[in-house]
Amino acid sequence: MRNPLTLRRTLTDIAALLALSAVPLLPGAAAIASPSSAPEPRLVVMVIVDGLSWRRLEAYRPWYTAGLKTLLDEGAVMTEARYRHLNTETGVGHASLGTGAPPRVHGIVTNLWLERAADGSMRRVYCTDQPAYPSPGSPPMFYREIERDGRVFAFALAHELARWESSGELSSAVIRTGYGPRGETVVFDSEDATFLYNFKHGRPAEAWRRGTIPGPANLRVATLGDRLVEQRPGARVFSISAKDRGSIFMAGRDRRHVVYWFDQDTGRFVTSAAYDTVAPLGAAAHKVVAAFNKSRAGAHLPGRFGLTWARLAAPPPPGALPTPVPDLAAHQIPAVGLGFPHDLTAYRTGYFSGLYNSPVTDELLADLALAMLETPALKIGQGSQPDLLALSFSAQDPVAHNYGPESEEVLDLLRRLDLQIGRVLRAIEERVGAGRFAVAFSADHGMNEIPEAAALRAHAPAPARLLDGVGGDADDLTRLNRFLTDELCLPAGSAPVRAFETFSLYYDRSKLPLRTVAGSCGPAGREVGTAEIDAVLPRAAAAVLEDEIEAVLLTSQRDRWSPADPRTEFARNDLDTQRSGDAFLLPRPGVLAHWDPARGTGHGSHHDPDTHVPLIFWGPAFPASRNATPATPYDVAPTLASLVGVRLPDATGETRLPK
Repeated sequence: MRNPLTLRRTLTDIAALLALSAVPLLPGAAAIASPSSAPEPRLVVMVIVDGLSWRRLEAYRPWYTAGLKTLLDEGAVMTEARYRHLNTETGVGHASLGTGAPPRVHGIVTNLWLERAADGSMRRVYCTDQPAYPSPGSPPMFYREIERDGRVFAFALAHELARWESSGELSSAVIRTGYGPRGETVVFDSEDATFLYNFKHGRPAEAWRRGTIPGPANLRVATLGDRLVEQRPGARVFSISAKDRGSIFMAGRDRRHVVYWFDQDTGRFVTSAAYDTVAPLGAAAHKVVAAFNKSRAGAHLPGRFGLTWARLAAPPPPGALPTPVPDLAAHQIPAVGLGFPHDLTAYRTGYFSGLYNSPVTDELLADLALAMLETPALKIGQGSQPDLLALSFSAQDPVAHNYGPESEEVLDLLRRLDLQIGRVLRAIEERVGAGRFAVAFSADHGMNEIPEAAALRAHAPAPARLLDGVGGDADDLTRLNRFLTDELCLPAGSAPVRAFETFSLYYDRSKLPLRTVAGSCGPAGREVGTAEIDAVLPRAAAAVLEDEIEAVLLTSQRDRWSPADPRTEFARNDLDTQRSGDAFLLPRPGVLAHWDPARGTGHGSHHDPDTHVPLIFWGPAFPASRNATPATPYDVAPTLASLVGVRLPDATGETRLPK
């Protein structure tokens, strides 16, 4: 039986050709509709699969029966799409997909980076961290107390009060039992509320500190979604993922965007105060999500999905079908146990995190996307201006990290994902209408096979791992600091290098300048700063990290990086002088920056397994084709922008709309 999507697409194409046959052709015109003759889409869609390499998608192609099959069979497939930046990670990739530019432009250089705080200390910054509130209360000095069900609810944020009154939910809460004047439990919507409550009730003041919330403030440039709502008033943006950095960076900085992600603490989809849930669109979308959480997520998840992850029923004997690599158990991280069926309650932080490490979040995301598409109040893709729907399916990334992309677990996940994407594509066709949408499909980065297992299969030595945080002599950071301390004649335990963040290296500038001790470097007391560490670091890395690192690129010497060395392009594209640290470590092929010395796998390098990802465009404007021209995922946003007449001045990618 033919795929229903394929059948509908064929009927649409036939109808278009019949319509064209009634129109006289100009002399010399081809008797085929050009892409420009298609009506402007009412909905442009990003479908992203976290951590999916092109090699893995293509290898399992015979297994697909629904959405992935449709995209590969009917889409404009770019087979040679590669990222051109180092530190190929989730936040970085999604920001690149959202903006159409590499990290040197959008500023998201890793999932985590180090910055020097005002007091001189070094602080880790997660890519979506942004200040929660500029001052106590939002609006300033807003405060309400409400007694209900024997509790006191204290609100310092007007939008949280509005959310609570409409749905009974809070984005986050500080709960203190017996804190009220009569021993009631007090529920605070924020740290601001504790400050104001204490002031009102004459309690001792607590040290008030500014917290953070997930948000897009670290983006340095606007996304496609931001430009869409700016240049096409009335357009809307909807973005969903299991990860905050996935949904936030696909959407962008405009507070009007509808942005949600899966919360592993509650098993629900949540947003943050970075986005408006009180204005009409935000409130309507929040109502949909609240109803979804109440009826299909949270406490309902065990009843819906059970406590185990069992393999899909096997198809008929696959014959020549590609199959996963057997006997990987010794090299896998048993996040939810080893072997099917997997115990979703076995994850160390609980059941909801177990679901996050399984295919379940992909199905939940598809469920929520369909709930939004089918809600008349939202009318996604049915207005006078085009909308953007961005969906990032996250489950492949943690499952591949733990079990390997070559595992039975990833094959099972991709077969399930194929079905979920099929559901979404069918709903888009049915709700938006044939010919009124365009879909871009890609990934935020690829994934290495488990290097030790791959080496065994090839009868070759396994690549080394760049290890940080494992302790003792196994810890590469400890070994590197010991070498630098000796070479620079520093006091024992000086640790001039603070951290590796993937393949970026950061000095501990809170300690600098350090002072030498008397010895081979001369008398004690000589200052050692960044220049002195720079002078020794390449030699130290060559001695200590010879098996892991090909080269060190000092950011202080960026003007002298050789343009003839193709590796420097990846470092330049990831370079942000305020966030990228003091050096880039260029790893050897197969080397992981990892915390486990022998199990699981990862990504982040400039090598092909991490950079070569799918890039497919599907819709009436894109005839089915297979193109080996070099391309990049930075092309996603410019291509969709060209379909809806939006300018992206910061993008470096190019449109792939057929000419």
